[in-house]
Amino acid sequence: MGQPKEFHKGQILIADPFLLGPVFERSVIFLADHSEVGAMGFILNQPTDFVVEQAIPELKGCTQKMYYGGPVDESLLFYIHSLGEQLPKSIEIEKGLYWGGEFSVLCELNKKGKLNPDNIKFFIGYSGWEAKQLENEFDKNSWIVSDFETKYLFKDQTKTLWNDTIDKSGDDSSFLGNFAHSPSMN
Repeated sequence: MGQPKEFHKGQILIADPFLLGPVFERSVIFLADHSEVGAMGFILNQPTDFVVEQAIPELKGCTQKMYYGGPVDESLLFYIHSLGEQLPKSIEIEKGLYWGGEFSVLCELNKKGKLNPDNIKFFIGYSGWEAKQLENEFDKNSWIVSDFETKYLFKDQTKTLWNDTIDKSGDDSSFLGNFAHSPSMN
């Protein structure tokens, strides 16, 4: 694969066309953190069947889709946003983009109508890797690294995001994004 071996937070990981399994197959993950102790990210293209207020009663009136972020801590709520200092204790991913923050302030912002699909996305669970685990998966060609675009986050996404991002990645196997998911459908 003609792929650079370096990656960092703020990029996306695109599942290799041959990566199979119920969680990561055809997934696009936004890498929120990466350091010597491990990495974490959120699957951008796996919407659930419910909206935020159904899962989190404290966010009554928040009718945005909830996304499945990954198989770690599936009982916890996570959020990526562009609210910055409006949401104390947020962790900056890159300029103008953050994750987490004080939940009580999030609830207040929701009551004031300040949360919308253009500034926040909600996830149940996250995708996590221990130290060097992601690097090892990368060496096995499980992931393709590409640049992040804000529209990948602040827009409703489905599995078609995988086709769009793998095509833009320029990876040697990107042409496979044009084929049906199941070979029997070709």
